[in-house]
Amino acid sequence: MSTTLSPLERMAAASIMAEAEGGPFSMQRDLRVIRICLIVLALTACLTIGVAAADLLAPTAVAVVLALMLAPASAGLERLRIPAGAAALVVVVATVSVLVFAGLKFAPSVADVVKRGPAIMHSVEMRLSPLRKQIAAVENASQQISHGPQTAPGSGKIVPVVENSGMLYSLATTAPGILAKIIYVTVLTIFLLSTRRYYTGQLILLPRTTVGRLRMARICRDVKSRVSGYLFTLAMINVGLTVVTAVAFRVAGIPHGLLWGVAYGLLNFVPIIGPTAIIICAAIYGLITGGTIFQILLPPALLLSIDTVEAYLVQPWLLSRRIVVSPVAIFVVVAVLVWMWGAYAAITAIPALILLHTVAMHVPSMRAFAMLLATEDGMLGARGHR
Repeated sequence: MSTTLSPLERMAAASIMAEAEGGPFSMQRDLRVIRICLIVLALTACLTIGVAAADLLAPTAVAVVLALMLAPASAGLERLRIPAGAAALVVVVATVSVLVFAGLKFAPSVADVVKRGPAIMHSVEMRLSPLRKQIAAVENASQQISHGPQTAPGSGKIVPVVENSGMLYSLATTAPGILAKIIYVTVLTIFLLSTRRYYTGQLILLPRTTVGRLRMARICRDVKSRVSGYLFTLAMINVGLTVVTAVAFRVAGIPHGLLWGVAYGLLNFVPIIGPTAIIICAAIYGLITGGTIFQILLPPALLLSIDTVEAYLVQPWLLSRRIVVSPVAIFVVVAVLVWMWGAYAAITAIPALILLHTVAMHVPSMRAFAMLLATEDGMLGARGHR
């Protein structure tokens, strides 16, 4: 019998031999695909849980951020021989008292702005009426060209209507939930501050090997240095921004200067979105109240100048060693957190990224992910941990 194989049989035999020789490589490829699928499923599950449990997870994340922010102040009181629980209580109560006092202090100004809402909307309409007339003329001309001459509808003024009863009802229904979240965040922050040393020790003891415990100790040390240091320094920067903005607006003769300063200082905790939002609000305010071009451009120009100095001089000088995550990652995480939990949860974006980057730098299997999140300086740091 002839043992000559046909071309099809030779191709089949060659493919079988190739699969036999590349068995381990094929298995590695399959394991890689399975790992990627599991990561995608895990991320999807995390996003789903984050949206479903937003009422619990968002205040918890804010409490963790506040605890990390206030940890240096609590540690300073503990160095004065004050017990950890008492130090945490004093720091948190003082912070909440300042925030409540600020809210009560600026409540009349905010109420005045809300009360003037219809007049402000009417002023905006009057300011934009020339532009609206030009747009209407262009639309009418295009309609006449396409459909022939038509009778223009009569123009009338739009009078904004504000339903005070609906606003009061909305405030009455949302106030208990807001108060409950404030109490939860306050109590949890006190507990986290007072027990942070105990839980740090427990985290270090979680790994069973000496190498793992040393790695966990380094992670806790770097998290304390980077995240807590970043938040405390940023809080001090924002206090300075509040004072500078209030003084600048007062000197420029712009009303409610202190309110603008506090709003800018608080919104600066939200990266990218916060400063942009307050500058846009200042531009709208200038458009409404300004009688000349200079008066219209003055409020946003002041805030833009202060923000430029803070973003390009002050923050790089004080925070360059702590912010090692890329702006792209910051923007994406801020957008995801705002979508899941609301705008107030965006303050947790940079701390979460710094925490994740710090952990990833110390875990060999996650160093590629750390380099993906990092800036150029962060990449150098990630390579230095190899």
